[in-house]
Amino acid sequence: VLVAWQVEAALATLSDDQRRALVEVHWRGRRYAEVAAELGAPEGTVKSRVYAGLRAMRAALDAGGWRDG
Repeated sequence: VLVAWQVEAALATLSDDQRRALVEVHWRGRRYAEVAAELGAPEGTVKSRVYAGLRAMRAALDAGGWRDG
């Protein structure tokens, strides 16, 4: 439960665009091209949003005391 709460809190720090791209690609397992078409954005933009979102989540988790492993 604690891990889920920490991940949810980290997701809340992301922009709406980053959060949507990250959830669709990583949690729902959709392809970048599919998500890009749905969002009406270039595939490279979706990739950038996912990358930036992952970095921002890592920073938020680190700031919250997350310890991997």
